[in-house]
Amino acid sequence: MKRSTQIVIAVLALVVIGAAIVASRSPMPTNLLPSFSQPSPLTASSTSSDLPVLADAMPPFGGITKWYNTANDQPLTPESLKGKVVLVDFWTYSCINCIRTYPFLKSMHDKYADKGLVIVGVHTPEFAFEADPNNVGREIEKNGLKYPVALDATYQTWNAYNNQYWPAEYFFDRQGRLRHVHFGEGEYDQSEEAIRALLAENGEMLEPMGTAVPTQDFSDIQTNETYFGLNRGNAFMGGPQDANKDTDFTLASTVAPNQWSLGGTWRFTPEHIESRAADATFRFNIQANETHLVMDATDGKDKHVDVYVDGKKVGSIIVNASTLYTVAKTKDGKRHVIELRIHEAGVRLYAATFS
Repeated sequence: MKRSTQIVIAVLALVVIGAAIVASRSPMPTNLLPSFSQPSPLTASSTSSDLPVLADAMPPFGGITKWYNTANDQPLTPESLKGKVVLVDFWTYSCINCIRTYPFLKSMHDKYADKGLVIVGVHTPEFAFEADPNNVGREIEKNGLKYPVALDATYQTWNAYNNQYWPAEYFFDRQGRLRHVHFGEGEYDQSEEAIRALLAENGEMLEPMGTAVPTQDFSDIQTNETYFGLNRGNAFMGGPQDANKDTDFTLASTVAPNQWSLGGTWRFTPEHIESRAADATFRFNIQANETHLVMDATDGKDKHVDVYVDGKKVGSIIVNASTLYTVAKTKDGKRHVIELRIHEAGVRLYAATFS
């Protein structure tokens, strides 16, 4: 594909992504494979006979703007995957829940790719910057993902599956039939058993499964994922805000549990908040072991941010690329006040997630 064509596709994807995100959270269309919305039952001792046929055919990979980790970056199709066991994994790179599935997916690729398993990561962006093929390619390389990935920038494949979740996994047998579904993190032993059961249907001889990838304990997390932009923003202590207007804020001296406050000059947009002058401050009262923020710099250049926990400086980070940054590791599962002191204008904050 010519570079000029790639640029046009990327620009169109950025234009439509906001509308696609909203649509993906609406009720599912009734004319599209309703069985895809229901996980199939499976236990750790399941065999192939326990895996019902949930749909007779794999939906096409529609609207894909770029393929990664395929031969000459050529597209995969349901027809070309016939004869393989296929795990279709919906993800997006700034999602901490998706990031935590990397060890499982990489392990499955390493253990079973030569046995007939193909993992296809369908990267459907949550934020506009995740539709940029360069950003996605950077994250694939940084995280060592070796299996094929399709950039579903305009949600065509997401909608074909009636999907509603990041991450979401769909397991297809060698005939292209849907046999198992799993939404969210965890239960990796059951997902591996599903893969093994489908591989065994073709008489594939497998070594014992061994130790499953562990699932993280989330009992310490008492602060929910939080968005900062006007479209989905919540928990802000400053009241309603005007879009795309610079506003001066006074930082709250006491921030209520699971809420956040701003100091200095900020601008609210539908998708993010942006520091508009030097020495802006962001303060969040959280309860978790680790705090992660989706951030970037407006010009992609280094922005210097000091991090404080309960009023004490614990370090500094550089914000530039559009990605997920780990800003604090408190580890004790107790309540803490996380504060960012931002030295330059042009830092954008999209969302906070916790682990």
